[in-house]
Amino acid sequence: MADAVSCVGHVPGAKGPGLAAPVLLLAVGTLIAGSVALSKLAASAGAPMLGYLTSVWLIAGAVLAVPALAQRGGRGLGRVLPYCTVAGLLMAAPSAMGYLSVAHTGAGFISLTFAFPVLMTWLIARLLRMDGARPGQGAGVAAALLGGVLLASGKLDETGGPGGGAFWVLVASGIPVALALGNIFRSRYWPAGERPLPLAALSVLCGAALVLPAAVFSEGARLPLLWSDPGIVVLVLAGAVVVAAQFALQFRLQELAGPVYMSQIGGVAAMAGAILAVVAQGEGLPPAFWPAAALIAVGTVVFQRAARAG
Repeated sequence: MADAVSCVGHVPGAKGPGLAAPVLLLAVGTLIAGSVALSKLAASAGAPMLGYLTSVWLIAGAVLAVPALAQRGGRGLGRVLPYCTVAGLLMAAPSAMGYLSVAHTGAGFISLTFAFPVLMTWLIARLLRMDGARPGQGAGVAAALLGGVLLASGKLDETGGPGGGAFWVLVASGIPVALALGNIFRSRYWPAGERPLPLAALSVLCGAALVLPAAVFSEGARLPLLWSDPGIVVLVLAGAVVVAAQFALQFRLQELAGPVYMSQIGGVAAMAGAILAVVAQGEGLPPAFWPAAALIAVGTVVFQRAARAG
């Protein structure tokens, strides 16, 4: 990664975030919530979850590759392959952790883990002295974090706390670490001059390729369900469309606003997921939803203003 960009809050040469950043933040968070909802349906349908992740990401990567190749061509892919391999690993790892541990810890505990990447990303960015990690943003980060914890804690109470063994609790606890490291890595080592769509496509394909051996090893006998069960096939295709849109916009947000701002998608995804559960599944809103939503919204606004002031 000799041509990588070092120590940046956002990609050099990119325009300022402006109003596009909050719009992208809302869109990406909503798409993540949709992806999680589809994965829950797939699990309920009996799909092998690592195989489901691999299939969804392979198709999503192929969908993204079509416009990416038209935009960039296949020139110099070897130069960005190391970056996309690491980025793909740091994108696929938290998804795999969540898919594997949710049956043992409960969905509420998984939701709680997504409240912490914003704080961890901000702290790592501060330690690395990356541009964009300004002290004035701390208040926004704290408000968004408090809102995420408040919302996720309500879900945790509903499920009665994490169950299963300590091993799966430990696995799930690694989710925010992997997300924070991914947020930082993608900005800090963004290859100079590269556009977001080709990087998104190759990173998603690399992530799928890295998960594939584990899926074959642990779920080999059940993998045929992914193309033989009509219901699961529909969920795979729907998941691929959502994931393709998610990462296309997520990499654009990363380029535009940097890792700390982007890490706020966890709180947005939690809110969108709660609303989706009410609309699509007839569930009630989680406890303290509106105070949590207000804190996340205020935190995002405060962070945006601090970023503009810097």
